[in-house]
Amino acid sequence: MKSENPSIARSKKTRMTASNNQIDEDRTIDPGKTAALLLKSRAVRIEQLRNDQPDIDDIAWHILLVLKVSMNADQPVTMLDLAIRLNVAKNIMVRYVEYLIGTALIDKPADALHKDLVPLKLTASGDALTGDILQKISQELVNG
Repeated sequence: MKSENPSIARSKKTRMTASNNQIDEDRTIDPGKTAALLLKSRAVRIEQLRNDQPDIDDIAWHILLVLKVSMNADQPVTMLDLAIRLNVAKNIMVRYVEYLIGTALIDKPADALHKDLVPLKLTASGDALTGDILQKISQELVNG
């Protein structure tokens, strides 16, 4: 088997970020700093949802995030996919999705008989809410 040139291998490990800065994927971030960033992200989200939004806990937020990513990637996600991906029992996921449908953040599936297999998507308000919060999180992490 032919060995790859180390400089070529290293360049393959380099990726471009949104700001067009080169970042070497071999670099690591201190786990304490990673934890601080995750906690800061959560604090921003909680603050944004505190007063004027329905109760969105961590699982509901992750459902919205998965749907946001799936819509951006044009890859449908079903309730069953969500349950597996987020490691939540199917019966609990059904309740979460029904709650988010009731808050008008997720569109109601057309096929009521096979709800767990019908692709889910954010409503316009769910997409806007998720996008706004992600934007505020990004700003806080970059500026704060």
